[in-house]
Amino acid sequence: MISDFALKQTRPSFLTVGVDTGAGKTVFSGLFGQFMINKGVCLRLVKPLCSGGRKDIDFLAACGSLGQEEINFWYDDIPISPAAWELRTGEKVDFDGMVSWLKEGTDSLAECVLLIEGVGGLLAPITFKHTVASIAQELNSNLIIIAQNRVGVINHVLLTLEAATNRGLSIASVILMSQEEPDASVVHNAELIRMNMLNIYDFKGVYEFPWLEEEADNPKLISTNAEKTKEVLGKVFYNVISSSLVKDLNH
Repeated sequence: MISDFALKQTRPSFLTVGVDTGAGKTVFSGLFGQFMINKGVCLRLVKPLCSGGRKDIDFLAACGSLGQEEINFWYDDIPISPAAWELRTGEKVDFDGMVSWLKEGTDSLAECVLLIEGVGGLLAPITFKHTVASIAQELNSNLIIIAQNRVGVINHVLLTLEAATNRGLSIASVILMSQEEPDASVVHNAELIRMNMLNIYDFKGVYEFPWLEEEADNPKLISTNAEKTKEVLGKVFYNVISSSLVKDLNH
């Protein structure tokens, strides 16, 4: 249990979104979720939409000590987006059912944090009528934007920030995922994002996440990678999560 803090009476919700597919959402979400659990935080870690293999679900389940059915709402074996699946099959992704599943799964634990891994980018369509942004709108989620730290990332992040702001979404932070062979831009990317981004209320910063080798999503390496990332995860936790999650017991 948390010794220095008490949970507020509202349930914070966070949604990790990429500026593109393959940005590193699963690795960050899983390791960050485990970090919070190790801090004594009541957490529900989910990836409601997934396709093309259950590797991501397995990784998150291992990080959150949960079963696959607690992690995932919609799945298809074909690597396809939910909206494209609708076009191909003529069936519908039950968006309202997914929202209810996300809400009902934590209604009995009103003080728990809900950490949702999105699918693709903020405006990626997930049904004919909804995008990933729709999830944040329905759940009043704070966005944690994930991007690969490489040349071009500044534009991608700024566009995502602008799209989120235009939709009235709350933005908590940006996480830049380091690459195996970093290019020259990485020295200044974070600072240039800070300098050129919109003035966003309660924005908690841009953070650089270390490179973790090719098998960063291997459940067997969770402990090793948790140790490698504990410094940056600690900063994100105390700067991003604590203000929404906890209050000082001394107050």
